[in-house]
Amino acid sequence: MAYYNEDQLKKFFEDAIQKDANKKIGQLTKEINRLYQREMKKIKDDLEMKADLQLQKDMRDVRIEYQDQINQIGAGFDEKLIKERTFIVDIIFHNVLVRLGDYIQTEAYDQAMTERLQALQAFVKDKRVVFHVATVDERIADVIEKTMTTAYEIVYSQDIHLGGFLARIPSDSVEVDETLDEKLRERKAWFYQNSQLFTRI
Repeated sequence: MAYYNEDQLKKFFEDAIQKDANKKIGQLTKEINRLYQREMKKIKDDLEMKADLQLQKDMRDVRIEYQDQINQIGAGFDEKLIKERTFIVDIIFHNVLVRLGDYIQTEAYDQAMTERLQALQAFVKDKRVVFHVATVDERIADVIEKTMTTAYEIVYSQDIHLGGFLARIPSDSVEVDETLDEKLRERKAWFYQNSQLFTRI
């Protein structure tokens, strides 16, 4: 039977803990990369935006900047790890907000909203529609005017911050939410629910 002195036992446990921690951190890094790619694709598809190479570069820079810190996190540092995860997620969605601010100034945004308005026009036929839009969205009123043939009213809402429109059909008590705010809320809720980034390892 082998005997170990106190220093040998301490080194054995330190090595075992570090090996396990490195394995878990590697799995976490792969999960962050996988979820980042999938989430960015879903957001792009929902909002019909082109791939944003600058955002990918920003995220690569963030991962490189914090890679050493992530690699050094071992057993017993779950709280610090969660803070790092939260920081990374906040950066992702901050960059998305910045990109959305640019997106609502483009012709691609006009085209996307035109398609949604055409579908709405086919649905409401000749019924009156009340559109609620963001005060910062300088293009949506023109898109509505060019597209809608039924009676409508435009109301600028403090509750919509990004873009798109919330259409209300008073005669049917129906709402159609095509705001970018709602699309982003849905994606963010899905991300937090499914990413497993905040599960203790």
